[in-house]
Amino acid sequence: MKVLILSFSANKVNEDSFVPNKIGLTFSCVEECQKQLDLLKYDYEHICINKKNIQKCLACGERGWGICLDKHICIQKDDFNEIYKHMENFDAYVFITPVYFHEMSESAKTFFDRLKRCDAFNDDSKIKGKKIVCIACAGGSGSGTEETLKSFDTLNYFLGTKMHARIPVTKVNYEMQKEIIKNAMKFE
Repeated sequence: MKVLILSFSANKVNEDSFVPNKIGLTFSCVEECQKQLDLLKYDYEHICINKKNIQKCLACGERGWGICLDKHICIQKDDFNEIYKHMENFDAYVFITPVYFHEMSESAKTFFDRLKRCDAFNDDSKIKGKKIVCIACAGGSGSGTEETLKSFDTLNYFLGTKMHARIPVTKVNYEMQKEIIKNAMKFE
């Protein structure tokens, strides 16, 4: 089993660096997933999208559809196409985002907007049918986790993936949710 973890935390420590915020809830969930995947002896990779150059969708071309509709790639020359192609190499995905203003992070929205454009109508998709785990990490009350997980439900629908687990995590319930994260990593 090969699992790709994509995290979407702002991770900005200072003006000169984008590194994982190792005290943050999102990175704690990444570490918990990695720990469980190690125990299961699964191959995995973690990509922090905030360390990549991924621009917002331009909704280019006729009626807002550029080459993404027919060629299933994006016209923009940034890191998106490489990551999208790389996703083919994995059997399952874990998406972990902080919750900002009752929504997934801006980097998650940006990435998933482009992913839906390139893959939702791709009859030869290498993503469709694969299992996903979606984790929404709210540092505050947690009231935005459900809205964020609903956005993941929409993503799941358009990508044709199989929702394996949808996990709301807050500072208050993190220790309890570790058991759910542990079980969710058992993709087989």
